[in-house]
Amino acid sequence: MKKLFILNGSPRKKGNTSILIQYLTENINSNIEIEQLFLYDINILPCTDCRACKKGNQECVLNDGMKEIYPKLDDSDLIVIGTPIYWFGPTATTKLFLDRFRPYFVNKKLSGKKAALILPAGSGAGDCGLTTEMFKRSFDALGVELIQTITSEAYDAGDTNNDAKALSEIKELAMAINSNV
Repeated sequence: MKKLFILNGSPRKKGNTSILIQYLTENINSNIEIEQLFLYDINILPCTDCRACKKGNQECVLNDGMKEIYPKLDDSDLIVIGTPIYWFGPTATTKLFLDRFRPYFVNKKLSGKKAALILPAGSGAGDCGLTTEMFKRSFDALGVELIQTITSEAYDAGDTNNDAKALSEIKELAMAINSNV
């Protein structure tokens, strides 16, 4: 059974990121295992550049919520990361999460996996370029294929419900996942 791991980096559980993620999960076949996490519910410490992850078992030594997340990332086939755009970048908690991918640069456990991004932003796609490029470069370094980036012009909660383009792209992503991307 394929495993889809969705990480929601929004502090608002009923915001635009959540709406798009919910639409995605509603369009995923029942033969795909889905797990979701709200990053704001997890205590994620910043990377301290201690470099312990480059030695021994090549794992992060910080004792925080990433201990719960790492095995789920390892076991997933596809990773979807959703984050609203704040000042042209991901939320702070999403960036903390990404910074903690450092062990994967050495241990290669994410190599060969696929990922997608869901990025609602007040001014739409024009605000998402830096975040998209940051994730693309990070995924390239880790051997992860970025299969789709979905942006939405959304400022107030619920704006994504009226973004036909984003909803259509979410449906395309679901169809790709359903057909064993």
